[in-house]
Amino acid sequence: MRAVLPDGALTASVPWQGLLPQPVRPPSDFSPTSDFSPIAGRYDATRDVPPGLLDAAYDRMIAAGLLPAAGTILDAGCGTGQMSLPLAARGYAIEGFDISGPMVALAQAKCRPGWPARYRQADVRALPLPDGAVDAVVVSKLFQHVSGWQDACRELLRVLKPGGALIHLADRGAFGNPVRRYFAAMAEGMGFVDRFPGMQRRADLVAFARSTGAAVAALDLTDLRWAKDVRYGDAWDQIRDRLFAEFWYLPDSAYAQILADTADWIEALPDGRDTVARMTPWLDADIFRR
Repeated sequence: MRAVLPDGALTASVPWQGLLPQPVRPPSDFSPTSDFSPIAGRYDATRDVPPGLLDAAYDRMIAAGLLPAAGTILDAGCGTGQMSLPLAARGYAIEGFDISGPMVALAQAKCRPGWPARYRQADVRALPLPDGAVDAVVVSKLFQHVSGWQDACRELLRVLKPGGALIHLADRGAFGNPVRRYFAAMAEGMGFVDRFPGMQRRADLVAFARSTGAAVAALDLTDLRWAKDVRYGDAWDQIRDRLFAEFWYLPDSAYAQILADTADWIEALPDGRDTVARMTPWLDADIFRR
């Protein structure tokens, strides 16, 4: 029977003398803004919020006056459109932008006939929109991937109508499986603490938004939870395949060493790669009114 470990379960590393295949890495000439083009085809399979929970979150935002009943919504750093396609299905006009051409192509391909959504390639620090062009902005995990993220935040507020809301959605706990946490802890032990090119801490975003004059709005979404099982072997394979931008900027030699150490730790568990962790992510939002 497979062992199912709760969130937070970690075991000590065991030395391992085997060989691992060379990790596959996206191109090393990335700009300081993370470009997900090399993994676009696998993005949705590793990042999934149940659509029903997104709809429930948007219902609450509409009821609280944070989203208009109709209008134009900007999805900045839209990726494959996961956050904004449910809004397009409701009839909102969507303007989505991402630095990755393949990602916006996937987003546009997922639009159904009649949905008023347009996804284009652009840098979120210099959007091709006039001042006050949109009624609300939705973003998810954007600012951590953008160097000069403060410029991106200013740009989103620029194109937002006065009184509109910038909604920073997050799926808390969705990626904190024990394998990824082990890998991250090993990276930190080697001195790689701030691993994103942009914002490192959520509190920095809140403080900066306030410094621009934006007001912080509260909305409780913590009951919007779901459960998923993560097999350790699958989690390790995803890290091997460089699917997570958090670790893209580690040197190859460090990445390979940490990957090998993580494989040692997994293989030492009673069920090895077949060990399963039960994850219980939840939705959360930082909301700023212009």
